[in-house]
Amino acid sequence: MRIKQVEISGFGRWSQKKFDFVNDLQVIAGQNESGKSTLRAFIIGILFGFPSKKSNINVYDPKDGSHYGGSLIADFNNTIVKITRLGRIKSELTITYLSNQLTIVDPEKWLTDQLAPLNRDMFNSIFNFSQQDLSKISQLKAIDLQKLLLNIGAVGSSGWLEITADLEKHADKQFAQRATGKRPLNIAAKQYKENSHLLLAKNEEMIAYVSEKENIVRQTQIISQNYEEVRKLTRRVQTSQTVMQQYQLYQSAQLLKTKITASVPPVADADIASLQRLKIGIDMHQNKISELNTLIERTPQTIDIVEKYDATSELAKIQIAERHLQELINQKSSIMADEKRLSDRFLNKKVPELLSSTEQKILINKNKSIITILVGIFIGIVAFLTVKPLVVVALLIIAYGCYLFHSRRKFLNKIQKRYNMMSLADIELLQSNIKQFSDWQHQLVALDADILEKQNKIMAQLLPIADHFQVQLNDDVFEVVIIELMHINDQQHMQAQNNAVMIAQKNQQILTEIKQHQEQLAQQLSDQQNMLQKYHVLNEQELLTLKQNYVDHIRNKQRYDDIMQQIEPETMNKLQVVSDEKELSQQIVLLKNKLEQKQRTGLNLQAQLSDMQAQQKQRISDDQFLTLQQNLADEQTNLIDQFGDYIAEKMVVKWIDQALQLATQNRFPKMQHIATDYFKRLTGGKYVAIQFVKDDLNLINPAGQKYRVIELSTGAQEQLYVALRLALSIVIADIIAVPMLIDDGFVNFDSIRRQTMIDILQEIAKKQQIFYFTTSFSHTTKINVINL
Repeated sequence: MRIKQVEISGFGRWSQKKFDFVNDLQVIAGQNESGKSTLRAFIIGILFGFPSKKSNINVYDPKDGSHYGGSLIADFNNTIVKITRLGRIKSELTITYLSNQLTIVDPEKWLTDQLAPLNRDMFNSIFNFSQQDLSKISQLKAIDLQKLLLNIGAVGSSGWLEITADLEKHADKQFAQRATGKRPLNIAAKQYKENSHLLLAKNEEMIAYVSEKENIVRQTQIISQNYEEVRKLTRRVQTSQTVMQQYQLYQSAQLLKTKITASVPPVADADIASLQRLKIGIDMHQNKISELNTLIERTPQTIDIVEKYDATSELAKIQIAERHLQELINQKSSIMADEKRLSDRFLNKKVPELLSSTEQKILINKNKSIITILVGIFIGIVAFLTVKPLVVVALLIIAYGCYLFHSRRKFLNKIQKRYNMMSLADIELLQSNIKQFSDWQHQLVALDADILEKQNKIMAQLLPIADHFQVQLNDDVFEVVIIELMHINDQQHMQAQNNAVMIAQKNQQILTEIKQHQEQLAQQLSDQQNMLQKYHVLNEQELLTLKQNYVDHIRNKQRYDDIMQQIEPETMNKLQVVSDEKELSQQIVLLKNKLEQKQRTGLNLQAQLSDMQAQQKQRISDDQFLTLQQNLADEQTNLIDQFGDYIAEKMVVKWIDQALQLATQNRFPKMQHIATDYFKRLTGGKYVAIQFVKDDLNLINPAGQKYRVIELSTGAQEQLYVALRLALSIVIADIIAVPMLIDDGFVNFDSIRRQTMIDILQEIAKKQQIFYFTTSFSHTTKINVINL
């Protein structure tokens, strides 16, 4: 699966935003709070559903009220679809084929099938991690990785794993070889033994029964011997397997043994502590003497500066200037109030432009068109009565008058629209106010310039005084600052007079204190030299090196002793004669073959014993003996059945485990090999192998030394975690391949290892899409980067 495009309708800080991605390594860079984690959460939400507030995590409600959700375009094996999920509480999922625009009928099932066997938890465990997740490496166990691989590689394996856990738990509750509690099979075996002794006590009554019983006893002994041989062989197999497991531990012990042969002289912790205390004391006395000398040198200069500095007159001038500034501010406020009263008369709060001279003439000449029309009518009447051809002229004059009338009406209508349809009389009255409004604006510009000039001048005058007295200036409240500076100025000069007397006394005290420190310093320097001569070293560093050598010697000896205590004496004897692991493996194979042969022999012997017991039942005629024998046989049958169930449960656990391992196509060793290669590259060859044990992970260096995860540096731990995550995603690529989301996962990597990490991501991204979210990004090769 590859994500080609994301389009966000509303999700957290993102609204109506679209991102186009490349198929390989896609870097998304941006500062903190730029929306990287929001984009990552959106992609996961589209694929697996948006979170609810009940989950106690960020649900990324849109900040601007946009419709919650969005869509992404994804390529599922050359099938390109658009996945749209809208709404947080009752989200609606829609999936459309882009090739023909057909909509999938059951989108939830279709998307689940495409992502199977992944769910949200599996996706977060393999393909999605951030810097916070890297700190969890110390909690990662090999068994967790195996179970994760089983869940991915074998369908339904989680159910089978639960079955095996229940079966093994149930079997252990039924029987234990060394159990002292009341387990059913242990109790039944003890009761059977007691009833067998009771039945043997009655053998004198049944000669024929006794004869056959002896045969049964001999057969039982043979079976017991066979069982004992099986038990011993089983123990030998287990011992050999233990030897195999502890062989590497033994080799580590032998390597440590070579390091502890040389003798290292001990260094007393008390002497180191004394030397460190002396060094602290010497540094303290030297620093104190230097501080006191500096204090004596600076004290008179400080007094002179305090006595010479006087800002009283300057502050008085500034106070007068501040009053003038306040008068200008009040004048500005008055003009702005007049402007507001005028603008409030208009609906849009905007004062229209002043009428032009032409507009004013038209507004004043109200009767020109009417007079023209009346003149035309008069001429027409006269012409009609006298010279009829002049009627045409009269009509033209009337037409011109009508044209003037309509032109004036249209022109006045435009003026009224500009003045929000006020009456013409009101418009004419407002002209003086509008003209005054323009004057006010010019006055405000001049006042603003004057106010700014006076503020800057006052600020420039106040700044050196405020810096001297260490007072924070406020642009809006000069009056308060001036009063505060006046108060501080008066206080400082009063204090200066008192300090003059006190400084003289203090200088004498300082000289006395310097002499005391010099005497103590000389004594401590002598003690320090004596301590260094005791160990024949020149300085503290050489003594600490000598101490560290001794500590390393003791630590190696302790590690050697701890390893040797973990190995049983019997196992130790076997390890000392083992030449290599191959020899051990061959011995285990031979022992297992011999064990299987003895187990088959035991089954045959048990079948023969059953036949003999069946014949014995037919010979007995005594009812009491028959009843006793029958009860014992019932107990034996029940015991065999129960032991059969116990063995069957144990075998089923083993068979299920083997079947699941086969179903994963041996992915765990593949993952181990890939992770080791990545980890070796990321650490520059400092670690060459990753060893998985049931409850922990061990790292091997080129010298064969083992390190636990908690012994690694923070950077190395995170590199191991990343190597395991990447290897896990690669070995399951044939089952499921989805984009990997990495959110600033390499913060603790140095520049060289970060460069190596990017190179590895580029290699993987050729087959699997990777999104790398980071606050900053730089690389030697060209990589597609989206800057938020």
